[in-house]
Amino acid sequence: MNINGLNKFFLITEKLKSIKRKGWEIKSTAEDIESVADHSYAATAIAMIISDLEEMNTEKVMKMMLIHDLPEAIIGDLVPGENPNKDTEEDEAINNILRNLPDKIQKQYFEIWNEFKEKTSKESLLVHEIDKLELIFQLSLYKDEMSKEAFNEFLESSEKMINADINKKLLRKILE
Repeated sequence: MNINGLNKFFLITEKLKSIKRKGWEIKSTAEDIESVADHSYAATAIAMIISDLEEMNTEKVMKMMLIHDLPEAIIGDLVPGENPNKDTEEDEAINNILRNLPDKIQKQYFEIWNEFKEKTSKESLLVHEIDKLELIFQLSLYKDEMSKEAFNEFLESSEKMINADINKKLLRKILE
């Protein structure tokens, strides 16, 4: 086992705690902007419960949820349309991050990453959906700290990604 590699991996993940979610910084007046790590934790907690309720592979869902934001430790949080090279940069970043792990784990996490990117499983579709659902939960907390236009922009871009019945019910509850 390569302790130096593990140490480097863990230090990279620590960076997510200090990277603020850029969309909130741009569109809200909130002083306490959530970090990427805040988002990842909340999204993983939501995904764990929804995955169990939907009888999916919860371990895979949780790993995928945690892995999907890892590149942001290197490239930062990007808003949609900000960087036309985002996919390439994310792939390079995930390669640089995961290469610090033992080969067996590295291979497994690359497979999970590719499954997420390609949306090839029900688990990957759920992770994409929960990523947006968590954004809407956070949006409801920032509602009074942004313009109605900004609120609607976030809501409209995210709610169309919500398809599972339970997530639609949660969405309606959030918006009450």
